[in-house]
Amino acid sequence: MKNEIDEKIKRELQKQSEELDELIDGGLKSYLKLGFESRFVGIMKIGYLLAILFTFLLVWCGYEFFNASSDNQVFWGVCFILSVNIQIAVKLWIFMQTNQNILSKELRLMQLRQNSNG
Repeated sequence: MKNEIDEKIKRELQKQSEELDELIDGGLKSYLKLGFESRFVGIMKIGYLLAILFTFLLVWCGYEFFNASSDNQVFWGVCFILSVNIQIAVKLWIFMQTNQNILSKELRLMQLRQNSNG
């Protein structure tokens, strides 16, 4: 009975170890996919949607800034700077959520390893 449990834990650890190896080898795309492997998939989708919307806002404000008359350049310049800051904040939030998912997955993996050894 104990041997079955140990083998099951070892298989699970091996599977998770392979997933982490793929993450390291896969680059940014596989890293960002891990953000969607949590309970908060809907919130992550909203975050990505906001990032896309603010990208369009950023481009639009930049276009308007360079084509505005000298009276309106300050307004469009401020809008451009604000949209850059919002874009940075949204992307930082996405990366923080992804890191949180990776850390919780790694902590579970360490806990499984500790339970299988002890």
